Amino acid sequence: MPIEAIKKYSEMILDAWDITNKSQLPAYEFDKILICGIGGSGIGGLLLKDLLRDKLEYPVEVFSDYTLPYYADDKTLVFCVSYSGNTEETLSQFVEAFRRGSKIICISSNGKLQEWCGKLKLPFVKLPGGHLPREALPYLFMPMVAYLQKIQAIDLKKDVQEAVKLLRELNLNHYYKMAGSFRNAIPLIYTSNKFTAVAKRMQNQFNENSKVPAKHEILPELNHNEINAFQDKALNKNFSMLLLRDESDSEQIKARFDLTRKLAENRVKNVNEIFAKGQSLLARMMNLIAIGDYLSYKLAEANNVDSVEVKNNDILKSELKKKFDLVKKLERELVL
Repeated sequence: MPIEAIKKYSEMILDAWDITNKSQLPAYEFDKILICGIGGSGIGGLLLKDLLRDKLEYPVEVFSDYTLPYYADDKTLVFCVSYSGNTEETLSQFVEAFRRGSKIICISSNGKLQEWCGKLKLPFVKLPGGHLPREALPYLFMPMVAYLQKIQAIDLKKDVQEAVKLLRELNLNHYYKMAGSFRNAIPLIYTSNKFTAVAKRMQNQFNENSKVPAKHEILPELNHNEINAFQDKALNKNFSMLLLRDESDSEQIKARFDLTRKLAENRVKNVNEIFAKGQSLLARMMNLIAIGDYLSYKLAEANNVDSVEVKNNDILKSELKKKFDLVKKLERELVL
C-alpha cells in the first residue's frame, strides 16, 4: 500500500545520509549549485533551494530541462538526480555539464547515469532500487544535504535528527477527515515562499497519485492577482483550498493568510489549514510533505483510482522513444 511508504521516510533519510557519507565524493570547490532533475527526481532540488536560501552565500538553482543555463561553468556544482538513471532530460544535462567541465555528482539507483559515471570515473551516489521515484523522495533529496554537510558548507545534522524524530511521531490519521474534503474538488495549495517546493510536491502528488488537476501559488504574490478570482461562488464551487502555514511567518504574511481565507470562505467548496510542526525548517518541510502525501493517497482511494500507475506518462515516453533515440545520440557525443 503506498501509504506505507510514508512511514519509511524517516528510515530513508537516515539510510540516504549513511550511503552518502560512505560514498567516495570529492570536496569540490564551487561558487554556485545547480540541480538537474525532473518529476519525482527533481523535487529534492527544489526543496534544497528553499532549505538553503538563508544558509549559503551563493545561489542554488534547479533546472528541469534538456539544457543547462548559460551561467553553468567549471565553477558550478551540478547534482544530476534521476532515480531510474535513465531520465532523458537529466542525461542530456549531464552530457552538457561534462562538456563544460562542471563539478558533477550523480544520484541514482541504476541506469545510464551509473554506467556513464563508472566509465568517466565521476562521483556517484548509489541509491537502493525498487521504489517509485515519488516514493523515494528522501533518497533523492537527502544525499545533497549530506554532501554539503560532509564538506562543511552547512551544519544541519541536528535538523536532520529532528526531522526523523517528528516523522516517527506523526499521526497521519489526524488528517483523514481533511482528505475527504478534496473529494470531487480541485486542490488549490497556497503557502509562503519558504514552502514553495513543498506546495509543488503536494500539487504533483495530487496529480500523480489522485489523478486530479491541482495547482499551487505563493503568498504574497497570489494576493496581487489570483485572489480576485474568488468572487463568483458558482464558478469556484469545485475548488478546495489548502493553506500551508508556519508560525515563523512574518506578521504581514500571517495577516495575508487570514485575509485570504476570509475572502475565499463561502466562495470555494472548503478551506483547510495545516500549520507545520518542528523547530527547524527541514523538519517542518518533511512534516508537511508527509501529510500532503497522505492526503493524495487517501484521495486516490476515495476516487477509486490506482495511485501507482501513471498511464499517460508511459504513453508519452513510448511515443517520444519512437520519434527520437536521444540516449544513443548522447552516448555518441560522450564517446564512451
